[in-house]
Amino acid sequence: MIILARQQNEKTVMGILSLLPGLREIPHLKAEIAWYHNSDTRELYIWQAESQGQVQGVLGVEIYDDEITIIRHVAVSPESRSVKNYFAMLSDYQSQHPDVFLMGTLDNQKLINKWRKSVSKTTA
Repeated sequence: MIILARQQNEKTVMGILSLLPGLREIPHLKAEIAWYHNSDTRELYIWQAESQGQVQGVLGVEIYDDEITIIRHVAVSPESRSVKNYFAMLSDYQSQHPDVFLMGTLDNQKLINKWRKSVSKTTA
C-alpha cells in the first residue's frame, strides 16, 4: 500500500532515502526532502507491503503534467529489497494514478522499463 508521506513520517523517509547513493550526507538529504516539500508538483510517498505494518519503501515523484509523472527516487529498506517489492511499489502508485505514464530518471529508468514489461506480460 502506498500513501502520501506526512510530517510524522519524516524520520522514516530520511532513513530510507539515506540508503540511496548521493543522499547519505544529512545536509544533502534534508535539501532533497525540502525540494519535495517546496512544490505542489513533487510528492513523497511511503510504501508498506499489505502483510507488514512498517514502512518498507519511499517513492519520490514529480508530476510533469496531467499525463506524465517522473519517478525521481525509489528506495526500499535493506530487508525488503527485492524486485518484487520495487515492482509492487510502482504498481501501487500506478493503480492510484491510472491515467499517468510513469517515466524515470537516468538512475532508475531501467527499473521502470523492467516493471513496465512485467506489467504488460501479466495483462496480456
